[in-house]
Amino acid sequence: MKKKWIVIGVITVIVLFIGINVWKNLSSSTIKVETATLKEEVMKETVITPGTLKLDKEQYVYLQPEKGEVAEIYVEEGEQVKKNDKLIRYENKQLDLEKQQNELQIRSTALNLENIRKQHQDIDKELEKDKENDMLQQEHDQIKLDQQMTNIELEQANLQKESISSQIEDLIVKSDVDGTVLSVNEETSTQSQMSEQSIIRIGSLDDVVVEGTISEYDTLNISEDQEVILTSDAVPDEEWTGKVSFIGDLPEEKGLGMEQSDSSVLYPIRVTLDEDIKLKPGFKMLIEIVTSEAKVQTLPINAVQQGDDKNYVYVVKGGKATRAEVKIGSVDSEKIEIKDGITKDDKVIVNPSDSITEGMEVTIK
Repeated sequence: MKKKWIVIGVITVIVLFIGINVWKNLSSSTIKVETATLKEEVMKETVITPGTLKLDKEQYVYLQPEKGEVAEIYVEEGEQVKKNDKLIRYENKQLDLEKQQNELQIRSTALNLENIRKQHQDIDKELEKDKENDMLQQEHDQIKLDQQMTNIELEQANLQKESISSQIEDLIVKSDVDGTVLSVNEETSTQSQMSEQSIIRIGSLDDVVVEGTISEYDTLNISEDQEVILTSDAVPDEEWTGKVSFIGDLPEEKGLGMEQSDSSVLYPIRVTLDEDIKLKPGFKMLIEIVTSEAKVQTLPINAVQQGDDKNYVYVVKGGKATRAEVKIGSVDSEKIEIKDGITKDDKVIVNPSDSITEGMEVTIK
């Protein structure tokens, strides 16, 4: 008999244990969710493109063998220079010889012209005495023509002098910008042919810009003075602001090594910074150009789901999850614009789990 009661007692405990667990499971079937409502925020539409930090005002001076040999370099690395300061002087022996020959030609032509003028004066006096002398008149006309031709020769020689003087002035290479001499490569100056390496590089480390390219389609939405946000992978926690200061009217030319099948057309752009940046020229940047800005109704981006080519959210109504299709607009890394489908009073489930379905009972945390 005792065994019978023991068995009944054990069975009762088991039934109670199972019942409690079933009750717990049923009571916990209501999922707790976090919700959000529509919030009016400023959303920006942007175009993102890579860029490079560069010096704003920069000059490279390359070897020009056609000018002759480099006779003198006037500057040293680290030196401050102003616009029109002398940088390099070339020596051109052939040009010096042409200058000497031109000077002799001018002197010779001037002497010849003076002699013709005297002959002209003498024959004019003779014609005054014998105006009917045809021989004298013919001689006078020839001397007058000779004088005119010699005047032309002298003018040509003087024009040649100006040309030679201009070429001699060009033998002095001057600075195009104010800045610092960043490098001087004297070895390049002794080469007999053009080199890809510059003899002198000048720039201002305090004045930098960011240069990049945009597609032909993006040029339709981008204009000068638009706001720009700049970031760099080298310093991921910082960002800088600037403005679009230049958009090229012509696309960039493709290099010889680029695939000819590439039909993309890229236009150069330049961004001027609003603040100092502690990065060196050459750093890779990410250019984010703000093309439009407006106040819109938003939700956290993880509140919107996608399925069957539609966008939808789950709204809590009467303690149950109700699916609502929404029309979206601009999107960024944190929020998404909601154009239609819900009201500002709707409580939308944020980051809904895969187990949530239409009509499921939910509890707001």
